[in-house]
Amino acid sequence: MSKNLPFTKAQMDSILNSRRAFNGRMSKLAIAINGQEAFEGNALAIPLDAWRRIDQRAQQLARSRLVLFNRLAAASNIPVSIADLVNYYPQVSDSGDVLVSMDGRNTAKADQAITKYVGTPVPILTSNTRMGWRQMEVLRKGTGVSLDIVSIANNQRKVAEKLEDMVLNGLSSIVVGTDTIYGLRNLPQRNTFTHGFTLATATGAQWLTMVKQVIAAALGDNQYGQISIFVNQGDYTAADTTDYAANYQGTILQRLLAVSQVKEIVPVPGIPVNEVLAIVDIDGGEWGGILTAMPLTTRPKTRIEPEDDYVFGVITAAAPQFRSDYNGQSAFVHGTQA
Repeated sequence: MSKNLPFTKAQMDSILNSRRAFNGRMSKLAIAINGQEAFEGNALAIPLDAWRRIDQRAQQLARSRLVLFNRLAAASNIPVSIADLVNYYPQVSDSGDVLVSMDGRNTAKADQAITKYVGTPVPILTSNTRMGWRQMEVLRKGTGVSLDIVSIANNQRKVAEKLEDMVLNGLSSIVVGTDTIYGLRNLPQRNTFTHGFTLATATGAQWLTMVKQVIAAALGDNQYGQISIFVNQGDYTAADTTDYAANYQGTILQRLLAVSQVKEIVPVPGIPVNEVLAIVDIDGGEWGGILTAMPLTTRPKTRIEPEDDYVFGVITAAAPQFRSDYNGQSAFVHGTQA
């Protein structure tokens, strides 16, 4: 799970209860097996330290794989019910007149704002790890460990990478009615521009020109707060290790961060080279948030017979909700080379 996407009490109770119930069923199955003359299969409960290792591994993967997702979740996460297939937010038109007078009598026109609702589907992402009962016995005999954490971690990584890809590119395969999931790179209401530079080899002056374009695009949509800028990891490294100019005592990155309207510049491995994404006033939360019905977690599947496979499901239910106003103005900027 992401440390920036905390479990609600109900979500935590659901996960703990499923793990306790699994161990309870395995304990009863083990009693039944031991009462037989011939030993067949096994029924191993999963100890607390194993679940801790699984959850710690998920946290480690979240830190390394969910760079952009985590930053958005830290700024604004919106808990929703698992029953909410689509989460809606209102776009409200401008309305009302202001009357200035000395007697306070109000004869201004009373009108009704127009409200329309925009929805974001909340999908469930799952990936299962399967291990045979004999494989579990081999692990227990050879290492004393009854669970292959590495196998589960592989599924956790895949789910985490899908979450990160979702905030970048959306998820066009999920459509509920007319609502779908957009990412920062394809949101229709984002503000776009082209800078024309190869950022890995761009000069300090060219980088500054690009940042000015980001600011201008934001101001053009009446977005006046500080701006969080996200760039490709390699492009970020180039800016961080290249001097801004011969007579400037600092790197390109240091010069850009000196611009008061720039809040931060964050490297994101999943962003394509030469692209830049930006969000105005990210910590204010007006841009939307990460909808979460269940943070990234791992649950055991039911085993009926002692020869059944052990199956562990990695699951999360989350989606980014990027909001715009009634007139289509938004806090999002997307710059490309061409």
